[in-house]
Amino acid sequence: MAHVQSKVVHLPQAPELAGGAGFTFEDRVSATYLAALLQQGFAPGIADRTVCRVALQQRDAGEPLDDVIVDYQTDQGDIARLSLQVKRSLTISSAPKNTDFQDVIRDCWSTFKKADFRKGTDRYGSAVGGVATDKVRNLRTLCELARASTTLAEFEARFAPDGNASAAVREIKAAIASLIKKAAGSVYSGQDLKDFLAHFVMIEFDFLHEGQTYLSATLNGLRGCLATGEAAHATALWDRFCTLAREGAGRSAVFDRPGLVRSLSATFRLVAAPRSDRTWSA
Repeated sequence: MAHVQSKVVHLPQAPELAGGAGFTFEDRVSATYLAALLQQGFAPGIADRTVCRVALQQRDAGEPLDDVIVDYQTDQGDIARLSLQVKRSLTISSAPKNTDFQDVIRDCWSTFKKADFRKGTDRYGSAVGGVATDKVRNLRTLCELARASTTLAEFEARFAPDGNASAAVREIKAAIASLIKKAAGSVYSGQDLKDFLAHFVMIEFDFLHEGQTYLSATLNGLRGCLATGEAAHATALWDRFCTLAREGAGRSAVFDRPGLVRSLSATFRLVAAPRSDRTWSA
């Protein structure tokens, strides 16, 4: 198998970095998508495409949801975008004091209304570490009901007195509708609400608890990116992604795979790309 030829330099690491203690939740979320970019692999949020670009802190570039912007593509080059606000914890409610969730819905609405938003393809939402299980399950059910309804009439029928939406799902629908009304003023329709929900995702990441699976799955994938005999350095490669994420957030960095490989190859020996890198374009 062909390899990227480079001198391997193994730098000593501080114990807190080797154990991950020195990185924030947002660093880890961003690093997960950078790992998928290196692997030309799938990642949470959009199921039918692989990651081709990751951008961080893009509010100055016109992205309301600015923490992590991930572009995916099919083998034919069709692009889809995932826009995420990252929250270590989040409460799903329209309570006046719950400004975090209000801000997420407001910025998702602004993303939904962008002229270049691809309806039916793009997604937006939040990456969270802690959220009430029942609430997030009911929110996901609400969004699935919107996606499963081909017309507004079908969607609204689910919330009629004899409809199949549970009381908990109805409560969340009312909460989000009230927040959209606040974000949009009075200028939004029932179709807007249905379409908004159909594009919304909430992705849970658990990096800190015993038994978590995200990091182990990512490390297993990274082992396959390293040259023969180098698999033991998968954890160091993950730590490097976390560092790139932290540093990249400070300068609104944009990563594509060729640039990412160049930044890693001075320290890590990587296997050749499983397929030729494609030039990303919007």
